[in-house]
Amino acid sequence: MDPSDLPTVFHDLTPVPQDDGPHPVCAIAYSDDFVRAYDYLRAALRSDELSERSLRLTALCLKLNPANYTVWHYRRRILSALSSLEDERKPIDEEGAFDPKLVEFDLAMAAKLGGGNPKNYQIWYHRRALLEPSFEKAAAKEDGDVMKAARVELSYVGTVLREDSKNYHAWSHRQWINRTLDSPPLWSEEKEYTHTLISEDPRNNSAWNQRWFVTHSGMHVPLDADGALSECQYALKAAALDPHNESPWRYLIGLVKEQDKVDGGRVLADLVELCQREIVTMKNRLEKDNKGMTKPVACPNMLAAYADILEMQKSKRSLVEASAIVHCLAVEHDIIRRKYWLMKEKQLQAEVDRDGLC
Repeated sequence: MDPSDLPTVFHDLTPVPQDDGPHPVCAIAYSDDFVRAYDYLRAALRSDELSERSLRLTALCLKLNPANYTVWHYRRRILSALSSLEDERKPIDEEGAFDPKLVEFDLAMAAKLGGGNPKNYQIWYHRRALLEPSFEKAAAKEDGDVMKAARVELSYVGTVLREDSKNYHAWSHRQWINRTLDSPPLWSEEKEYTHTLISEDPRNNSAWNQRWFVTHSGMHVPLDADGALSECQYALKAAALDPHNESPWRYLIGLVKEQDKVDGGRVLADLVELCQREIVTMKNRLEKDNKGMTKPVACPNMLAAYADILEMQKSKRSLVEASAIVHCLAVEHDIIRRKYWLMKEKQLQAEVDRDGLC
């Protein structure tokens, strides 16, 4: 639909101009096409018209302004009404399931608009609102059609993340899909997806964050012993490839620290022992590489992780060593965070001075 077609298509409606009041302070200089399209949109809204022509009108208005929430909301009401016409058993309700063909068409339209607006919240919300009824109904049921739709949507999100791996809206949408369907095959595929991204760019902290989300199935519950061991080994392997990369170290420390919440403490002790052994190996290798260098290359991220591991050992000897490491970080290796490390040193020293440590 073209703006010039509107008077003919909506011959029975009287355009409703935008009311800026009698004395607008700073009237916006809209284009003629914009004014005409939105004048007819206000007329359609006033009459609450839920028809195919009003659907085409919303597409035109969204092309002119993809961030107009009111137009997106009106469009979903129209889609719901048209879906109910396809199936008389469906109520005219925005929360009801939409006709699959209409959903497919609108997802394609949203993708086209989203190409130049990848961080437009209204577009991402529209995609979710279209898929939500069928996804929530099929949650944990492995419905074939829904699973196919989910994989298509995840593929689309993947193309967006290829352009911008930090797009929060895309990651949030991806997490919503996995959490809503809660499907073991999808969780497994998503874990492999994060591995692919991390392999391509080990410093992609968004991919590391997604891996945490996936391994925990979107819940705030510590991993079991096998899961924690497997993920710690994964992080240590990534850290060994580039000890200067902060992402695997923070992922590793998060895994170990959450085991403090698990009863018994045996898992924590085993993980701390594993991490200490691997870090010492990396530390020795780096020292060997630095031998003979005029200015040895420090590795603050590895040292910070080592200090965390030593602190979790909770022995007097390990706390003294951790205190020495954070002091070096404060005065030599990571002076931009000097005040933090000095505070940390003070805390560790207080632990050392406590009674009962051996």
